[in-house]
Amino acid sequence: MTTENSNNMSEDVHQPSYKLDFMTFGFLLILTALTIWASYATGGTTVLAVSIAMTIATIKASLVVINFMHLRFDNIVYKIFVGVVIVLFLSFMLMMAVDYAYR
Repeated sequence: MTTENSNNMSEDVHQPSYKLDFMTFGFLLILTALTIWASYATGGTTVLAVSIAMTIATIKASLVVINFMHLRFDNIVYKIFVGVVIVLFLSFMLMMAVDYAYR
């Protein structure tokens, strides 16, 4: 392998720091505690409780995808795809909550 190829390969490798991993883990723990608190504060199975829990779960999934699945270092097309999926998911959750509230 030539030095030119090895230099190109080293530019494609991304090394996330342990500090970022532990910060992400800390945020995930805080969001989990917030989900539990919201469940008790809103009564558990109300539309508000489920909506809050699903929104927090979406934020947690986004953190995992961005940091642990290294979406931050991927092509912009993948970021757009993930963004579209998140927007669609939140819109379906909103439609479900509205439907449930008016039954």
